[in-house]
Formats: sequence, C-alpha cells, structure tokens
Amino acid sequence: MKKIKPAFLPAILILCLLIGSIGNLTSVLGVPALLVVVLLGAGLYFGAPRLDHLSTRQLRWGIGLGLLAMLVAQVVVLHVMPNTVYHDPYRVLSQADQLAAGHMTWDITYFWRYANNVPLAYLLSLWLRLTQLVGLSTNLSVHLLSILVLDSFIALALHTIWQLSQRASLLVVAFGFFALSPFAYTYYLQVFYSDLPTMLVLLIIIRSLLNWSQKTSRQRWSAGSGLVVAVMLGAMLKPNLVVLLPALLIVGLILARQHLWRQAKLTLPILLIVLGFGLSLPATKVIDVAANYQPRTAFSFPATNWILMGYNQHSNGGYSGKDVGRAIKQPSQAARQRYNLKTIPKRIKTLGVVGVIRLWVVKLGIVLNVQGIQRWYNGGFRAAPSWYSNHAGFYQGLTVIGYVAATLLMWGALMLKLLRWRPDLTDPHQILALLAVTTALGYLAFHTLLWEVEPRYGQAILPLLWVALAAIPRQASQSRPRWANQASLLNGATALLVAFGAAGVLGAQLPQKQVIAAQRSQLSVQYHAKPKTVTPGTVLAEVVDVNAPANYFSVQIHAGSQVQVTLTNLATGQHYRLTMAGRVARLHHQLAAGQYRITVQNLTTRGQQVDVTHTYHYQLAAHPLTVNGQSQPTASLIYTCMQR
Repeated sequence: MKKIKPAFLPAILILCLLIGSIGNLTSVLGVPALLVVVLLGAGLYFGAPRLDHLSTRQLRWGIGLGLLAMLVAQVVVLHVMPNTVYHDPYRVLSQADQLAAGHMTWDITYFWRYANNVPLAYLLSLWLRLTQLVGLSTNLSVHLLSILVLDSFIALALHTIWQLSQRASLLVVAFGFFALSPFAYTYYLQVFYSDLPTMLVLLIIIRSLLNWSQKTSRQRWSAGSGLVVAVMLGAMLKPNLVVLLPALLIVGLILARQHLWRQAKLTLPILLIVLGFGLSLPATKVIDVAANYQPRTAFSFPATNWILMGYNQHSNGGYSGKDVGRAIKQPSQAARQRYNLKTIPKRIKTLGVVGVIRLWVVKLGIVLNVQGIQRWYNGGFRAAPSWYSNHAGFYQGLTVIGYVAATLLMWGALMLKLLRWRPDLTDPHQILALLAVTTALGYLAFHTLLWEVEPRYGQAILPLLWVALAAIPRQASQSRPRWANQASLLNGATALLVAFGAAGVLGAQLPQKQVIAAQRSQLSVQYHAKPKTVTPGTVLAEVVDVNAPANYFSVQIHAGSQVQVTLTNLATGQHYRLTMAGRVARLHHQLAAGQYRITVQNLTTRGQQVDVTHTYHYQLAAHPLTVNGQSQPTASLIYTCMQR
C-alpha cells in the first residue's frame, strides 16, 4: 500500500485550527465553552460505540424527525424574530427587489465599487420574479430561499458524511452540529447572502468528485454537468473560489509523484472545473447585459485595495474605513492602483518580519472566529419579543457558547485524525480528504497572507472540514468499560448544565447595548443614496413596537437637516422631543414597553432632507411609513431603540 511521507499539509491545517481555537476562547465565555467541549468530547468518546450500533432504520427515523423539528423551529424563528438586515446583504436584496419590479437601473455607487455582487443581485431578482408568479411576498420569498439553501446544505452534508464514513456516531454528531447548534437558526437563516450558497457550491463540487473513478459513463455525464454549473456559479458569487485551482494542482502533483494519477482518473473532472471557471467570465458578462449593468471605473476599486486593507495593522487586516475613504477620494481606478502599489510595500516594511508574522496570526484568529455568528449583518431584531429582550444576555451567551463549543469539538476531532493520518492515495476517499484539506488551506492562506479578513470568511471551509473528517479513516476502536454509557449520559448532562449556567451568570457581562427594536436597513450615504426631500408642512410618521423597557431611541435624519422629531407613547399619549446630534435625532430617556409613534415634521419654509429607506415589494418594518396620512407599506424611517 503506497503512502506519502509524514503529512505536511495536515500539520499546517492543525496549526491553523489551533490558532483559531485560541482566538475563539478569548472572551469571558471562553472557559465555559472549553469545558463544554471537554465534557461533550469525553461523552461522545464513551458513547460512540453505542451510537454505532444504531440500525439504518433507527438513523433514518431519528435524523428525519430531527430535521423536521429543525424546520419547524426555523419557521418559528423567522416569524417571531425577523431581523433588520443591513450593510452588503441589504444592498443586494434592495437591488434584486428593484430589478424584480422591472426597474433595470443601478442607482447607487455600491455595485460599481463591488461588481462581484452584481450576479448575486440579478440571480436573486430572478427568484423573486418566479415566486411573485405564485403570489408570494418578497419577504416570504427571501425566507423561503434561505430555508431551501440552508436545509439543502445541511441534508447534503449529512448524506455526504454518511457516504464517506458509514459511521452512525459521526452522523449523529454532524446532525447535532448543524441542527442543535446556532448554525441553523442565526446568520444563515436570517440573512440571505453569498456565504451560504458558496458553502453549498463547495460541497457540490467535492461531492461530484466522490468515487469518480467508479462512476459509469452516464453518472459521469450527470456529475460532470453539475460540476461545471456549480463551479461557474461559485466563481461568479465568490471569486476566491479560485483557490480550488492551486489545490487541485498540488493534489495532482502529489498523485503524479506517487504514480497514481491514472488510477485516480481525475483528468476529466479537473478539466471540467477549469471549464466552469472559464465559463464564469462570459456568464458574468451575460448577466451584466441582462441586468443593464455597466461598470464605471471611476468608482471601482482595484484588487489591491483589499490587499492594502489586509496589511493595515490598525484594523488588524480587516475592513478599514480610512483606507476606503482615501480610495474614494482618488480621481480614478488607475490612481487608486498607483497609490496602493506605493503604500502596500511601505506597510510591509513598517511592520517588519516579526510584525508581518504577528499580523498573519491575528488575521488567522479573526477569520476562524465564530463567536459573532448572531451579529453578522444583523442590525438587531425588528421588534425583539419581551421574553428575549428581558433575558438577552442569557440567550446571547448561550449562542456564543453553543456555536464555539460545536465548532471546537468538530475541529478537535479533525485535528486528532489529522495527527495520525498518513494518506493512502490508492483510496479515492482519502484523495478527496486531501483535496478538502488543501482547499481549506488555500482559503485560509488567501485571507491571511493576502486579502482582508472578517470572521465569517472562515466559514467557507466548513464543508471541507466535515468532508475531511468523514473521509479520513478512523483508527481501530478500543473497547470501552461497562460504565461508559452512564459516563456518556452524565457528561452530556453536565455539559448542558455548564452551558446554561455560564450563559446565565456570564451573559450579564456581555456588552450591555441591547437592540429592542430597529429598522436599520439602508443604502448608505457613502454610496450616494438619495435622501427624501420633505416639503414644508409635511409630516412623516411610523409606529414602532417596543416589547421591552428601553432607555435610548434614535432616528437617522440627514446631516444639516432641520426637522422636528418626536416620539409618542400611544397608550399614554406622552411626547418626547428628540434632539439632533449630527445626522441623528436622539432621545435618552426611560421608555416603558408599548407602541410608540415616530413623528418627523418639517416646520420650516423650505424643503428638508430625511433619510428614508424605500423598496418596491420588500416590507422593512411591521408598520408602514405614513406621509401626510398616506400609507407607504414598503417605506420606513431608519431608527434604533436600545437598552444601554
């Protein structure tokens, strides 16, 4: 049996995951999360043999009923706790809503700056048009799409894990990760963006290569067609999918060195993957024409802008508003490129060798940090239920502990396998595992060594890590003592007690700014979004549900605007006058739970500008904006109600 020498690439991935693990344990909830990992890990070690004796019928019924319960919980979350989507996902959603309504214009500079989101906006608009034909609202359409993509990913991931491992215990653990942790109920459910479709595409690509050498001609035609389409879509949605190409090259060289290239029969799928990348370029051009999108280089950023931010030590290699501001002031794309090529070497020289390595480590910790999954692109719930707001610290703490523990448990199991793994490349499953490991390293290297980072970027490697965990053969299992089953149950119960107890005690130490109600979706002034001109005597009003006590309320108006903003408790009739502070009208006062009405009046003799978010079919808030008594259901003020 041919084996390569001590696994170099798995060792690098282990180091990366160790750094990521440390980064996830730095908050006040890190210690209880680690304790939960240890307890659950020990419980699963003792309980795995019993789980592995479950019959296929028991697994199908158990997983099936579990997925059904997950779906019910997802529907409840979307109905009871819709959030206010902001930043990039909202701009994509707003543009898709506009295109679906037949308005084929691009009115803000965002898409000229970030043209990579044009295909996503257009494809989303096609979905909205399709669902409108059967009478679905835009809100329901987006929720339905999120559920379809998310649950398809989960179901396909579980099916793939079972195909690769044939281990009931691993399948149950994977089900727990996807369906019992915050994964299925937070960011990926509540915010539709390119991250989840990219993960699904990666999983489809890996699955297409599964047992390729054993497929019949018909199966290869089917898998190959799906492979080309998946790669083409993935490359359009997230250009960093290109890391798959060097990963394939590295795996191909290893196979060739071991004289196993012919046996692996990967020439055709690799050519199909290259074809998919090639087709993504004309496909993007076709979408640009269909969407009536025309790039404008005066606003576009060169790729070096992200490299520049990636070496900004003040932002730890993340998004830098100052760098973006400087880029905007440059007169052209060429000028931005010249500035970047001049500044990047200076930053690297200033950092020095030690500084660069330190920055890489920090960036790696950031890109693998999962603590904020609830906050990613979530501007706060539109009107959080009282039971949530009154115990928000507990629920937020439980979310952090739950997802950090689930992630570290999976990473830990993978690292243990990688430590002992010596790839046998005569096994197609292990070739797939090596490709998954190499591609995951490609993603991490791309953002750590080259690009800017955000915590959610590291989630792209999630399907790759699960594939590697399932495909790497397990070591011969050792016998467990008789008391193992009891120990397994005891550890699981103790882990739950630790998680709930720590969330209750330490959750209160989390940042105290709690959004009670909000509508923060907007296209943003920095992208030249146009404010609404309010003529003299005009009154704007909007009702807000405040389901828990608050002490801060703000309404975004517009810089330099002179309007009167009041907040009225509809039950008591009490009025509060908000004071202007820059472009925001603010109120610092204790507010009881209840319904309130925001009123914005132009009492001057000339027009005043007010920031109003307006869509075509997407409903932004529970109550419509009224303009001089006329209802506008798809328009809203921009406001935030908080307990600080």
